[in-house]
Order: sequence, then C-alpha cells, then structure tokens
Amino acid sequence: METQEIEQLNGPMVLVVKGHSKKPRREIACELAKHLKYPIIDEDEITSVVQSVYNPDEKSFEIILKIALIQLTWLKLGVIISTPLCQKTHFDDLEGLAKSANAVLVIIQCLPKYGSNDFAIEGVPKFTVDTRNQPFVAEDFVSEELEKVRRRKYRHLHALIFNNTVTDEPILHCNSCREDIQGPSYGCFLGCDDYIFDKECAELKGDMDHVRKNCPSYLRVNEPEYLFPEKLRQQCRICESQNKVFSDSCYDCLFQTNMKGKFLPIIVNHESHAHPLNLVMMPLAYNYEFRCSGCGDFGHSISYKCYDCNFNLHVGCILLPRTVSYEYDKHPLRLTYDSLEQNYLDKSHCEACKNERNPEHWFYYCPTCESTIHLDCVTNRQ
Repeated sequence: METQEIEQLNGPMVLVVKGHSKKPRREIACELAKHLKYPIIDEDEITSVVQSVYNPDEKSFEIILKIALIQLTWLKLGVIISTPLCQKTHFDDLEGLAKSANAVLVIIQCLPKYGSNDFAIEGVPKFTVDTRNQPFVAEDFVSEELEKVRRRKYRHLHALIFNNTVTDEPILHCNSCREDIQGPSYGCFLGCDDYIFDKECAELKGDMDHVRKNCPSYLRVNEPEYLFPEKLRQQCRICESQNKVFSDSCYDCLFQTNMKGKFLPIIVNHESHAHPLNLVMMPLAYNYEFRCSGCGDFGHSISYKCYDCNFNLHVGCILLPRTVSYEYDKHPLRLTYDSLEQNYLDKSHCEACKNERNPEHWFYYCPTCESTIHLDCVTNRQ
C-alpha cells in the first residue's frame, strides 16, 4: 500500500488500563509507564486512602480526574490510569477529560473480565490484552497498536481493507446502516471507528444503475466540483471536535457527506480489475491528479483507486454502461477492457471516427461486426 501523508499527533494520550483484576491491570500499566515515561494514576491506591469517605469509588475517581488534568494540561504529559472502569458515567467523564485537554483517549481491556457490569464502548480506540498465556511487552504494544492510534486520530486517506471474518457475536456497527456487522465487511487499514462498513453498504450491491441515474454531474466529470446540497453536507468528527463546520477542504468531510448522500459507492468491484477499488475524494486545493486506466485521460480530485496496484478510474468510466445501442450499428455494443490485438490485428482503428485506437484503453466492441469504437465516439453521440 502506498505511503500517505498523515498529520502528526500533537496532543497527549490518556491510556486507560481497564479490568476487574488488579494484578494484570497493574502489570500492564507499569510496563507501559516504564516504556512511555508516563505517570501512573492507580485508582486502587487512591481508593485505599479514602476508604473512610462515603462512596469512596466516586471520590477516588474524582481525584483521578483532577490529577490527570494537571498532567495533561500543565505538563502536556500523557497519563496512564489504572481503574476497574465499571461505570458508564466514569467513561463519560474520561471522554470529557480527553476533550478538554485535546488528548486522545484509549481503552485497554485486561482479561479476564469478571461479572456482567460491563458496558459498550463506542467511538474510542479499545484494545484487549490477555497476560494469562504470554507476558505483556509494552514496546511491541506501543509500536504495533498505539502508533496506529496516533495516526488514525488525524486526517488521512481511508484505504478500506476487506475482512471476510464471520462472527456470531455482534461487535462492530456499520457506519452507514448502523446495524451490527456479523459478516464480511470493509474497514480503514488504520482501524478508524468512523470507517467500518458491512459489505453490502460499502459496495451498494446491485445498485449501480441507480448510481448511474442519480450521481450528480458535478461528481462524474473529469474536473469535478463539490456542489453538495446544504442539507446533505456532513462535518467529520475531527472538524466537529475543533468546532468547525463542513469544509470541502477536508477529505473526511467530503467522505462523510458522500456517505450521507449516497452519491457514489465507497467500494466498487469492477470487472476490469482483480482487486476492490476505493473511492478517493480529495479537496480541490490538493490538486490530486491521476491517469485513468480505462480511458487514458487525466482526472482530478475524485477517483476509484486500487492502492496496491496504483490503478485508477474516473467516476465517469466506472459508470459507463456495459452495453449500449449505437446509431451506426444495429447490434448492441459491449464495453471491453482487454485488447483484441492478438486476434484482430486490423481492428486498431475506430469505426466511427476512423482514427487510430490505443490498444491499452477501453473501447466498445460489436462481436457480430467485429468493429471497435472509441468510448468518446459512443458516449459523445449519446
């Protein structure tokens, strides 16, 4: 996968090591603190001091928040909080703490889990660690997991990866239909919570005719504009956290708006290429340019891209009809992606304009007449 420019994390991190069992929770917190040089705030230690106070759990958590806020805002240090975190209100308090300090909140769940007083955590990176079978190595955890969090909390292109794992237990929710994902899905390669989709929603399966009919012209031309209706414009979570409105200079806002309006499918499995193609919507100011692998012309700002192969297609080429009627041929013409040069050496010209045809580019073909026609010669006359 090709390298992308990603904004660096400027704020600190709040690592919450969560679990009902003190021993593994404390071990993991200590290992992380040694490696990252972060201070530890241990709720168990504070609770033991305030046992005589009425409702010591509430009082000790309040103290934790105060201490953490000082480290985060005064010293700009990340903190590690060791806590059972068995109350939803405490989690809400931690979200508020992170937001007020412009910090990134991360939950680390320690196994085993006891009891049934757990609660769902959504919209926050969460990792599960089990030290019963192997020791916890902080260096590996930081390099393999936390580095992804540092990157994904800021704007980047969301290359979606297909996941064919099927589970009986609903764990994730599709960010399009909001239903539980229990089958194949797509997710951002950095694991972003806002970019997880079940297969059907990502591909708009069987609905390409609807897309051809309803995709606005300002998105399908080679030099598109973002003229989304006001009511469909959607700010991304990052802009919202920074008290910003929708911006067509933010590719997260553009992606979220397209998802809300369902203008274009997020993923297309196209007959011309072996891998799924990701929708890329770049701000116009980025001057993103590519050469279309279908028609051979340059395109700007919006493409369907295979990151592994650097294969790009125009939106207009993706939406080309598979068969068309043509006024100068009584037979239906078939959209063709592969060269016919091996079998038809004399078919290197266009039957419509009589000019030479590039064998690397797509064309319309009549199998009965064995004639080939430029894409433009068919679509322009339609």
